[in-house]
Amino acid sequence: MIKSQERLTFLVTNDDGIEVYFLRALVNALSAQGNVYVAAPKQEQSWVGRKVSRHQEIQIEEYTGFDGAKAWAIDGTPTDAVNIALGHLLPKKPDVVVSGINVGFNALLPILLSSGTLAGALEGAGWEIPAVAFSIHLLAKDFNEVKLDQVNPTETVRTRVDRAAKLATDYTLKKVGEGNEDCQVDNVNFPSRVDESSKWIATQPGKIKIGSFFERRGNDRFRFRYSGRATIESRPGLPNDWDTFNNGNISVSTLKFNKLA
Repeated sequence: MIKSQERLTFLVTNDDGIEVYFLRALVNALSAQGNVYVAAPKQEQSWVGRKVSRHQEIQIEEYTGFDGAKAWAIDGTPTDAVNIALGHLLPKKPDVVVSGINVGFNALLPILLSSGTLAGALEGAGWEIPAVAFSIHLLAKDFNEVKLDQVNPTETVRTRVDRAAKLATDYTLKKVGEGNEDCQVDNVNFPSRVDESSKWIATQPGKIKIGSFFERRGNDRFRFRYSGRATIESRPGLPNDWDTFNNGNISVSTLKFNKLA
């Protein structure tokens, strides 16, 4: 249910950093629908999960890189950013907390639970605000190119991300007016070639066996390395997120964290 009396308010974060194009596309699309506030990490914070910066001071600075959106670069994690914004920066409670658009997919357990993008949305859900995490799958070639320049990706990637941002905005508007007593996050994954004909499909996170995330670099040293190889186990019920967006459709996994208690 969309409010008609006053302009909507959105809080946006991500885990790839405040300067990436994927965040900018989402902010631009949402700005046409309401007041947008951005509280995003100053630097990339991928794979940090729900980390809270307990043992350090967090510096914030105003960021002027968005047209028509008040923004802060937070020298911390996505969880830090949303918590500080909700507790100290925003003039009122936003209608929706939106995280993304993530550079690459956020799907499959345990990868999903390592996601800073999901964690940013989850922090908003913890304040009983409707919360959505958006990600877009990228083909290997596109992903590698984007990692070299996340601020100015290729025209092909920009076109696809812009499409995803429009669809993400349409979805976000549907969340306005909903309660969130279940601490729910809608985790949305767009396929690499998303367009208006892509079907929205309710999914569950795929269950995988992935092994170690680290490779040995000496007798006493290890370094993070995710190869992308994993075995997906079949589960009863809804289709899994991975197969859904790899088949060209939009995956929506409804994650209710209060139901874990």
